[in-house]
Amino acid sequence: MKLKLNGFLVLLVVLVTQITFAQERTVSGVVSDNAGLPLPGVSVLLKGTQSGTQTDFNGNYSIKASTGAVLQFSSVGMKTSEKTVGTSNNVDLVMQESTKTLEEVIVVGYGSQKKSEVTGSISKVKGSEIATLATPSFESQLAGRAAGVQITTQNGVLGEAPRIRIRGIGSISSGTYPLIVVDGIPIFTGDLGGYASTNSLGDINPSDIESIEILKDGSATAIYGSRAANGVVLITTKKGKGGRFTVNYNNYVGVASPVGLFDLLKTPDFTTISNEKRSNRGQADWAAGSVTLNTDWQKAVLRDNALQQDHSLSMSGSTDKANYYFSLGYSSQEGVTLPNDMTRYSIRANVDQKVKDWLTLGANISISKTQYDGLNTGENSLSGNIFNATRQHPNVPIYDVTHPTGYNIDLIDPSVVGRWDNNTTIGDNLPNIMYVLDNNVFKSNVNRTIASMFADITILPSLKFKTQASVDQGLTDGFYYYNPVHGDGRGSQGRVGNNYLDATRWNWQNILSFNKTLANDHNIAVVLVNEYQKQKISSFYGGGSGLANEFFNQNLISGSYGT
Repeated sequence: MKLKLNGFLVLLVVLVTQITFAQERTVSGVVSDNAGLPLPGVSVLLKGTQSGTQTDFNGNYSIKASTGAVLQFSSVGMKTSEKTVGTSNNVDLVMQESTKTLEEVIVVGYGSQKKSEVTGSISKVKGSEIATLATPSFESQLAGRAAGVQITTQNGVLGEAPRIRIRGIGSISSGTYPLIVVDGIPIFTGDLGGYASTNSLGDINPSDIESIEILKDGSATAIYGSRAANGVVLITTKKGKGGRFTVNYNNYVGVASPVGLFDLLKTPDFTTISNEKRSNRGQADWAAGSVTLNTDWQKAVLRDNALQQDHSLSMSGSTDKANYYFSLGYSSQEGVTLPNDMTRYSIRANVDQKVKDWLTLGANISISKTQYDGLNTGENSLSGNIFNATRQHPNVPIYDVTHPTGYNIDLIDPSVVGRWDNNTTIGDNLPNIMYVLDNNVFKSNVNRTIASMFADITILPSLKFKTQASVDQGLTDGFYYYNPVHGDGRGSQGRVGNNYLDATRWNWQNILSFNKTLANDHNIAVVLVNEYQKQKISSFYGGGSGLANEFFNQNLISGSYGT
């Protein structure tokens, strides 16, 4: 009997041990997305317990679980999935992106709402819809994509600030520009100073934009007060999502050419008509020269194939507690008119971290350096490129190797273009526009910083508080130079000028929001906002004329000009 009892105890111990081992076996696997790429940072939880783990950089995980246990997989931007542990020790999972949730939410004033709950007039343009368009700044990409929004520019010069009108003009004294808000930061708009045209919206890399919401009517813009008289444009930049670490490189290279040029007379018709006008007044002919010389001044001041290129490198990712997005951008754009061009360098970092279940901290920072080379764009300026080029004579050349400058400049009256074989000089006192464009200088260098830090606090599931401090600072260095030999600077023996602008705007927002859904059909939303904004703009200018030497065309130099 004792032997049988011992045998029974041994068998019972073996069974208990086997059951214990079965409950504590290690289950492992790989979590990936639809493309087969591993997802790091995915939360793997043993449902109904506090036991859990996360996937590593390669999407691998391991957890102790028993047969029949349910594993719950969750990650930001992905659908939560569950899998039941079977007899196998390997449990792999392909997670699906939660696109439905993203599509239902749109950004509104000081927050976001489900699209079905929005009563105001709001247009949304996704970043993916404009990502393939080759433009130097994002506002050019909105044309024709949002009803009631009109975007125009006065000319084709790179850096020219656009005119943005949302449902017409809503302000009498505050201009026509809408309020532009980037990640909750009200930024400067329009021209930021300097002597070449500068577009403040051109400092934002279009590749960093996730979405653009345009608030158009009173109910949508009311929370911004009088600042929103001309509408509001809300720009949301990209953040990490999808759980995995992702590296993206986007670029485009292309050319731009002018279209719709003026149809001007060629040399044979020009000389014939010009002389007929003189003979009808009883005057002698003045237009002469070879009919084979036919100068196209329009094409001379324009670029047929202006090179335009843009490169953007971004790194992003997320875990169940953090999101991060970093990007580097480089854009080089040649304008279709000489010597206009734009070069932009940009860097952006968007990071947020869930420190506690009730506290999320984050920061967004964008730093850019934009350089513009411009020209005199006055409609009636003698050195305005198109104004001048359309009035030049086709029977005179641009260059003259016998002239000390190498350009065709009149020897008797050096203030105008050379007459060549004609009997008199050109009218309107027009200079040789190519000499002016090649020797005059209009520059603007803009260093821009847009940064914010914020804290999101969950007081109750339906009650949240957010505080955000931000700054937008634009530092602009402008320089112009009028050559003393010919053109605008001849009368003053050369002119040089340098200016500096520091535009800084501080903003502090405190937002208390209550959002409660009752009986699945009734939603109560209340938002209280306290906002403080301070703005300071300071500038400095120095200039002079009577240059001692035409080589002083880089910056102000002591003793290089008269007073």
